[in-house]
Amino acid sequence: MRPYNQSTKNYWQIKGQTMIPWRTQLSVVAVLTILAHGALPSQTQETPPAGRESRVTLLLVGHGGPATDFPTLTEYFRLHGRNSDESRAIENEMMHWPRNERNDSYWAGFMKIVRELERSGGFHSVRYAFNEMCAPTVEEALEVSKGDRPDTIVVTSIMMTSGGVHSEKDIPLSIQNFRDQNPEIPVIYAWPYAEADIVKFLNGHIGRFTSTN
Repeated sequence: MRPYNQSTKNYWQIKGQTMIPWRTQLSVVAVLTILAHGALPSQTQETPPAGRESRVTLLLVGHGGPATDFPTLTEYFRLHGRNSDESRAIENEMMHWPRNERNDSYWAGFMKIVRELERSGGFHSVRYAFNEMCAPTVEEALEVSKGDRPDTIVVTSIMMTSGGVHSEKDIPLSIQNFRDQNPEIPVIYAWPYAEADIVKFLNGHIGRFTSTN
C-alpha cells in the first residue's frame, strides 16, 4: 500500500464525497479526443498474417478512487501504508467493492469513455484498469487482454501530464512484469502524449466556450 498522510485523506474525502482533481477529469476528455483521431505514439506493431487486419487491444488506465459507501473507508486510511494482513484485506475488499454512479462518480465517468471507445470500432477489444483503490489492476487487465488473442496490446493512461508516479513508474513496471511472463505478446505503452496534441485539444476545447456566433 502506498504512503499515506492526512492531506491524502483530504484529497479523496471532502464532505463525504469522492473528489477527483480537475486535471484528471480534463484528461479523460482529452484522451478520448486524441485516441479518436489516432494520435498515439508511433511504435512498431507485430505484422498480422496475410489477409487479416491487425488485432489491437486497447487497455485504458484510469486513476481509481474509493467508493463513498465503502463501510470501512476510515479504517482503510488509518491502516494505509502499514502492509499488514488487516490492511491488505481491507484494500482488497475496497478494490472489489461494487461501483455505480452514486458511490463512485469518477468510475462512472471513466466507464462512459471506455464504452465510447468500444463503440468507435477502432480496436479489436477495449479493456480498462485502475492505478489504485479500484479493480482491476493493470496486471490483471493485461491478463484479461491476453485472452482476447490480440496481435498487439496498446496501454495508455488518462494521465496526460508527464511526471506522475503512476504513468512514469507504476504502469511501466506492470507492463514489464507482464512482458517477462508473456514475451510472445507485443505490448506498446502509448505514453507520454505529445505536447502538441494536448495543446491542439485544449485550444479546440477552449474555443467551444469562447467563440461567438
